[in-house]
Amino acid sequence: MSVYELKTGEKGKILSVMAEGAAGTRLSSLGIVKGKEVTALSFSLFKSSILIECGAVRLGLRKAVALLIEVEKCA
Repeated sequence: MSVYELKTGEKGKILSVMAEGAAGTRLSSLGIVKGKEVTALSFSLFKSSILIECGAVRLGLRKAVALLIEVEKCA
């Protein structure tokens, strides 16, 4: 499942980040990498973007980028 499929408040462990180029580099530099835990904080009005938290970083992602981050839901 992707990080975009998490419900508000749910946590997931990153399995892979398939974003390439500038987006992939940016995510990596912000600590959005394999093995880290992310939390879905909220969605925009029409679910075109998602706000996530990973460690001390809060980041807004477009739906297209969020779908490229594969996660495993944490219990």
